[in-house]
Amino acid sequence: MLLFVLLFLTSLVPRITYSQLLTIEEISVTHTDTNSFDEDILISALGINESDVYKPQVLGDNIYKLQKFYFDNGFFDVKVDTNVRYDLIEEEVYIKILVTENKHFRIDSLIYTGLDKVAGNTERLMRKIKKIKAKGYYYKSLIMQQTNEIIDLLQNNGYMNAGIKQDSGTVIKKYDDLSDPLLSVTINFTGADSIFTFGKTNIRISNNKYGVESELMKKEIAYKEGDIYSKEIKLLSEANISKIPIVQSARISPYEVNEGKVDFNAEIILNKKTEIGPYATSVVIDNIFYVGGGVQYVNKYLDRSGKIMTLAFDGLINSLDINRIEFSAAITQPHIFNNNSFLTDKLTLGLYNIEESKNYYIGNLTSYLQTFTDFTFYNNASVDLSAELLRFTYDTATGPTTTTLNSLLSMTFVHDNTNDVFSPSKGFFHSITVGSGGLLPKLIINTLKPNVYYSQYIKLFTSNNFYFNVSRKPGNTVFATKFLVGDIIQYGSGDRLIPLSSFYKFFSGGSSSVRGWGARDNGALANTNDGGDFLLEGSVELRKKLFPQAENFTKNISAAVFFDYGNVWAADNDFRLDQIALAVGFGVRYNVFIGPVRVDLGFKLYDPGTTGNKWLFSDLENVFKDRFVVHFGIGEAF
Repeated sequence: MLLFVLLFLTSLVPRITYSQLLTIEEISVTHTDTNSFDEDILISALGINESDVYKPQVLGDNIYKLQKFYFDNGFFDVKVDTNVRYDLIEEEVYIKILVTENKHFRIDSLIYTGLDKVAGNTERLMRKIKKIKAKGYYYKSLIMQQTNEIIDLLQNNGYMNAGIKQDSGTVIKKYDDLSDPLLSVTINFTGADSIFTFGKTNIRISNNKYGVESELMKKEIAYKEGDIYSKEIKLLSEANISKIPIVQSARISPYEVNEGKVDFNAEIILNKKTEIGPYATSVVIDNIFYVGGGVQYVNKYLDRSGKIMTLAFDGLINSLDINRIEFSAAITQPHIFNNNSFLTDKLTLGLYNIEESKNYYIGNLTSYLQTFTDFTFYNNASVDLSAELLRFTYDTATGPTTTTLNSLLSMTFVHDNTNDVFSPSKGFFHSITVGSGGLLPKLIINTLKPNVYYSQYIKLFTSNNFYFNVSRKPGNTVFATKFLVGDIIQYGSGDRLIPLSSFYKFFSGGSSSVRGWGARDNGALANTNDGGDFLLEGSVELRKKLFPQAENFTKNISAAVFFDYGNVWAADNDFRLDQIALAVGFGVRYNVFIGPVRVDLGFKLYDPGTTGNKWLFSDLENVFKDRFVVHFGIGEAF
């Protein structure tokens, strides 16, 4: 009789068939005592999301992940329970997480073992590493951070084998008999008893069918035989070798130890020597956005000195009236004076159509680049010498055909500590350029007397971009701002001296400029397409990922709101504050492998060039007639 009753009661309990799939409709977290973390953080640590397919075994594994999260943050007595409610008709599951945090333990003492033989400056530097505060709460991340910094310090000061014991690296002891929840943490180090020095380094190039010289690799090694071993210097040497275009990868590893001196093998794997193939590109030139592509040939090992040769033919288009065709040949020579110096010479032939004019161009750019150590403010500096012969012809009577010879000798310093090339969320970019134009053409023209013209000028320019992450998760919300100033000072007189061509001037308006105006449409000038000699411009932008938690294509969608300001003037003494144009707007981005594809809608907030209503709110009826512009771009505006 009892058996029949049990069978009857069992039949009344809802059951899930093997083929029935339930989705998680809701996940919530309830605390029975304290609440130390936001629910979003806890659900992220749990590792399951709403709309996922419900699997009991997976939920059990994820509850363990949540318990470990609490354990790693000092809640060693946490209790986590679940309450699962099924809706079989709607095929949904509601999960309620019940958390009892209990005590949050503090660190009473931090003990190191195995460091008795560390002395001198290394010991002093080690004692300065204090990521953990006295009586501070236990966080595994801080313990690991402090431990890793100590190991890095040791390995960068000769203790090559320094590490923590595999079986008992970190030992935690709770004081349960105390009213105040305290614990001690003991970190057991090993291998910090012997100092090693660099010995010989053998270069071993796998499948060296191109006859690549070992000496080219040795030039990139940042240590000398007899130097105190440093893991950082070894990794730097690997990175230096890997930067050589012919090298695919480099790995430096010890193979023999003799009385504290360590010999190394540098295992080198090569790339293909030559590559040829098509490419697509987008670029902003003189505020005009172009898209296009071409074909490129690269020889990564031109000769035994490691020269790199690049040949490229490409075409860029903005419209039927604005386009460019260009052929270029460049040779780069590394190791001019040291490992961090490069010399590049690039010859370019081009035909540039800009509305009613055709510009035939031949130019040569010689550039010397010197990179610096991480301890200096500027990351690199370059000295550039350009020489360019241009012939301007016009489809109409706009202007006469003119041939000019120009050159610019300039120096540029760059500081860049931003964290991403395509979409930076933190850091500061700064560059400053000082140049002098016209010295070489003046010498040639006065000597050879050709029927060409030139210009003389001083050019100054600085660009400054700041990026701030303003969200808990890096990159979700970013505040960015930029500020640009440029000045061209023309001088001199002579029969062949003419005003500087617009080819070398500043422009305002466009997808990467003041976005309330089209490309080169802004300017306190009679003709904005002629460009100006003085530029002041800036932007403030807030960027936000719209669906940061998404797993599908929507995770790549972001939006931005912006405020742009600036203008360009004929000369610096024409600058006026009331002529600074203002623009506001918003846009959307979709991140792809080449960076964000961008659409921006910009409005003329203040238009100093109009004779009517200068402010947007005074002319609302014409907002979508002549006060807004749609811009397309690839990559962030700055």
